[in-house]
Amino acid sequence: MKVCRKCILTDAYPGVTFDREDTCSMCASNHVFEPYGEDRLLQILEAKKAGKRGEYDALVPLSGGKDSMYILYLAVKVYKLNVLTMTYDNGFVSRLAVENMERAVKKMGVKHIVCRPDAEALTKIYRNMLLRSGDLCGACGIAIKANIFRVAREYKIPVILLGTSPLEQDSFLPDTTQDVGRFKYIMKEAGGISRKEMKDFLIYPSMSYIRLSLGKRTGKYAKEVCPLFYIKNPSDREMGEIIVRELGWEEDRSREYSKHFDCIAEPFTNYVRHHIYGYERRVCQYSTMVRRGEITREKALALYESDRTDEKPANYQQILDLLKIDEKDMEEILRIKPLKYESKVSFENRLFIKLMKLIKR
Repeated sequence: MKVCRKCILTDAYPGVTFDREDTCSMCASNHVFEPYGEDRLLQILEAKKAGKRGEYDALVPLSGGKDSMYILYLAVKVYKLNVLTMTYDNGFVSRLAVENMERAVKKMGVKHIVCRPDAEALTKIYRNMLLRSGDLCGACGIAIKANIFRVAREYKIPVILLGTSPLEQDSFLPDTTQDVGRFKYIMKEAGGISRKEMKDFLIYPSMSYIRLSLGKRTGKYAKEVCPLFYIKNPSDREMGEIIVRELGWEEDRSREYSKHFDCIAEPFTNYVRHHIYGYERRVCQYSTMVRRGEITREKALALYESDRTDEKPANYQQILDLLKIDEKDMEEILRIKPLKYESKVSFENRLFIKLMKLIKR
């Protein structure tokens, strides 16, 4: 395996190349995100606030982790918005994340809604996705997005402020895991999911990137905004210090760097991803932190080695029990080939992806 001499990205990452000095193409191109500009963000917020039809200026989805907590701080304390917060309870929310959210919404004086799907149906869906595609996060992402739009619609909220960060920009799978058409194909192939369970899970069963884009333009759906793409981001350490001070947030002290401690399944999904794809989200995030100058390459290597993503996590059996998966199932899961269901991505989304690539060029 080839490892970049500047960051810690390996040749398992899709599309990356290396020069003769073993520098990856992302480091060679100085691949560091430049913010869109806070002025643009403020213009969007003011326009949406002026045209709102309900009580709230913005919806802030919370996970209990660092990024969403920082967005809540920005929305209330910095931008002075009247916000509603919500959380999708996917069955994997950590105790510490729940406590962080409870403290934060109390300190900020905001209303918090928790969306709780049918636990039995959710287990069946996650189990089917893992057994066939080796991924849980795509299905979870579909459900979270649908519930966010549903809450925004019910409360007539014009804008959704997401905690998605440039730090995670390059950490997603090459598979189009959040495609509804692909999801429905896998569920049909698996069987055992009723029409009602599918409808309740998806909420918007015909959702596509094109329909979502048009819906946002016409006002049918709230506008999604990722503030961390518009402003100069504080370092991971600085962000933590701010939300500890302002929101009473508590860090996961079991490890030095804890980007996704809010989800107890995250170590498990990284373990599975490591075996199927040869890389996982943390190696991407640490590499981005190196390029941003937040940590040294040596520190990134030390953090990555301490994660031991190639080994079964401490709560491995707990996740297997929750999903009703056994070791024989796991042997099959770890042999799944990447892009197995990519041909099942909906035509609308394939077209949209191609159009976006042409526009970027």
